[in-house]
Amino acid sequence: MVSTNNPWHLLREQLMQIEDIMGPSAPYEKSMRNILNDNQWIEFDIDILISEKVNNKSGSVISVNKFNQSIVITNILNNDESLHLFDIILSFNEMNFNDMPKDTAQCIINAHQGKIVKLRIRRLQPLMIEKIELNLYKNNRRNSHELGFTIDGGLGKNKEHDSGLFIIGIKQRGRAATNGCLRIGDRLLQISNTYITINLQCIHLDDALKLIKRMRKESTSITLVIAHPT
Repeated sequence: MVSTNNPWHLLREQLMQIEDIMGPSAPYEKSMRNILNDNQWIEFDIDILISEKVNNKSGSVISVNKFNQSIVITNILNNDESLHLFDIILSFNEMNFNDMPKDTAQCIINAHQGKIVKLRIRRLQPLMIEKIELNLYKNNRRNSHELGFTIDGGLGKNKEHDSGLFIIGIKQRGRAATNGCLRIGDRLLQISNTYITINLQCIHLDDALKLIKRMRKESTSITLVIAHPT
């Protein structure tokens, strides 16, 4: 079983030979704007010691990438749990990291290895998280691959807003509606089947839709991790 907490790990391999894409429909645009106003984030300052490279190996203890104008942590070595994957670095020793080029931010971080630095962090921290399992069989027969919900959002979709994936539609009498736990406005954090787990916190909508379509076809059940709005 392949499992990853990093949505970029093996992403291209997972997308191979997947051609068709499901897309959201236009009537959901207004509700999407409302969904994006939910408050599931916290901001805080933290003083941390950036560890030095282990055994003088190349690379960085903290790796970042740039998504939707934000510098996002994508890998951490020797982590004491002070930082989380997908934390957004707003400032670094009072330097504003918003709109900073990714390579510049990475060089600044690398230059401070072995030093204590002050970070301003923005972190996704929903209060209500739930696992939902959708069984793809009915009366011991697979009758459809459809999960019965529509999503929108993702990287590059709303640069000035939250780049998460959100439930914007639930099909009547579909699997999600029958399950009863999924709601419009829920944030989709993770999806898994028998073979693979994918973190969906930082991913483009088209890539997420391709992965979901493939995953639902190769397994008898799908497990979603979602965050309910508060």
